[in-house]
Amino acid sequence: MLRPVRGRVRPTVPSRAAKSIRRNAAILAIGLPLLVACPGRGGPPTLPPPDADLVAANEALGDPYAGRFPLEEALAGLPEGTSVTAELHTTEGVIPCRLMLEHAPLAVANFVGLSRGLRPFKAEDGTWTTVPYYEDVPFHRAEDGQFVQTGRRGKMAEGGFFLQDEVGYGDSFDRPGVLAMANQGTEHSGSVQFFVTSAAAPHLEGEHTILGECDGEAIVRRIERAVLDRRIPPPTLLRVEILRR
Repeated sequence: MLRPVRGRVRPTVPSRAAKSIRRNAAILAIGLPLLVACPGRGGPPTLPPPDADLVAANEALGDPYAGRFPLEEALAGLPEGTSVTAELHTTEGVIPCRLMLEHAPLAVANFVGLSRGLRPFKAEDGTWTTVPYYEDVPFHRAEDGQFVQTGRRGKMAEGGFFLQDEVGYGDSFDRPGVLAMANQGTEHSGSVQFFVTSAAAPHLEGEHTILGECDGEAIVRRIERAVLDRRIPPPTLLRVEILRR
């Protein structure tokens, strides 16, 4: 149940698994530069160097990709193109988003793979499955004048893995429509939940991986209002359609 919150808050994802990762794997900050370069003009984005402790922690959780789902697998079968967009089909309308391949290839690959049913995730029964993740998933959280959040399936707060942060110089939450990963409030703790800002939210800068920017501000605000009003049924993310142009 949502509780009234005063002041500026962060999108977070409570999780016992994340506590286990911090306790057993002792994930450390390495401070690797996360500006992603292309190997050549028109070449595919390259992934940031792996955090060895996070890879080991994800392997211990049973993730077959150790938190590094390949971008080429996520985009397999899509037409060639220089841009990738995600259309968030919701009960309130369609929110078109441009994904930032060069800036956050790990997060984008994960998001696209989950949306297309290619990236395995751990289901509530403990099995790893590959079905389109973001189908009929409610918007379960909103903060007035800040963001709406979704990506929680049933009781599962994460997908059985955690993502390496991709936070770069110049990241900005200075506008509505920023698409970013929710996390535990600690580094390398994003997974499957994401949020879209409904207004500028500068207090989030440097804390969350930004993977895209969206239009449809009026739709985001309708979703925000419906969640805050505790509408039954809640506004829902029906599916995410991935397009490449």
